[in-house]
Amino acid sequence: MQRILDKYTLKSANLELKDLDENSRKVAVYLSAFDVMDSDFDIIKKGAFKKSIMERGPQSTSNRKIAFLRYHNWEMPIGKWLELNEDDKGLFAVGQLSNSTNGNDALIDYKEGIIKEHSIGFKYIKDKLKFIEDESMDSKGYYEVNEVALFEGSAVTFGANEFTNVVEVAKSEGKENIAQRIHNEMNMIMKSIANGKGTDDRLFNLEMRMKFLSSQLVDLASIDPFDKQSIKGQSSNEEEVKESFNWASVGEYFSKAETFNDYPQSAVNNAKKGIRLNEETGNKCATAVGKQRARDIAAKRGLSEDVVKRVYSYLSRAREYYNANDEKACGTISYLLWGGDSMLKWSENKIQQIENQNS
Repeated sequence: MQRILDKYTLKSANLELKDLDENSRKVAVYLSAFDVMDSDFDIIKKGAFKKSIMERGPQSTSNRKIAFLRYHNWEMPIGKWLELNEDDKGLFAVGQLSNSTNGNDALIDYKEGIIKEHSIGFKYIKDKLKFIEDESMDSKGYYEVNEVALFEGSAVTFGANEFTNVVEVAKSEGKENIAQRIHNEMNMIMKSIANGKGTDDRLFNLEMRMKFLSSQLVDLASIDPFDKQSIKGQSSNEEEVKESFNWASVGEYFSKAETFNDYPQSAVNNAKKGIRLNEETGNKCATAVGKQRARDIAAKRGLSEDVVKRVYSYLSRAREYYNANDEKACGTISYLLWGGDSMLKWSENKIQQIENQNS
């Protein structure tokens, strides 16, 4: 069991948000825990961050301070660290969210409980690693980490490894427990999407997370609830392993998740044209969300009610920047990527139709 020393390494801390002050936009969190063995068989010791804090912490004179990021993306800073200190529990941090788009989205996600964990980006220090042998472990031991080079602390929507292999997680945690956790996350995300706050990027990321969780529930549901070996890994009778999770509620969710793809061919053609024009300008126009939306429309994929509302909201705002006589302008290209005038009219009518059905 070796460590790649020159690799940029990520490590999550499964610790809840300690405090949030909405007025001052300050958050208090733990970025790392001491003396806890993680999934990499590492135990980080107190003092591991001391040198990094001294050299590049908030109070240092360095112009390369430890960064406050989202998703470990250096193009997505969300603020700055005001405090970084080691206590007996771990690496305690106080950050201030910026007034940037990314910072505003992060504040909403903190308030709505979407940001639940934090993670660090760092590099191991060769002579500060010590392997402790333990024959009782499958790994034959673990690493004691006495110092790292800390680069950044990130707000992450969900732990990097959470639900990665839901079947394996179910074996150790229990099918009904993991199903309930996923279901709770989905409910929280649905509420956030319905609130519609933040940028299209934020809402798109929530959409993608919802799709991932949906696929995990499908995988989980495929496990035989009475297969003692695949779920519990131990003997039990049928009565003991009956599910306490309400799977009917999952079916109800999927039955309600209606999508619509009856938008006109002209909207499809506009999206395809927008994709072509954007390629001709070096793909410099539109956000990742706009580009994905164009691919969805061009492929005639179904759009949920929430997405239809966002399509209408975006096109209503973007219409003033559209100029049919200037096909190199980003305003024109972005508008076409979302389906243009045809999609604007269709989405408006579709929203009215849905509201009439629900009234």
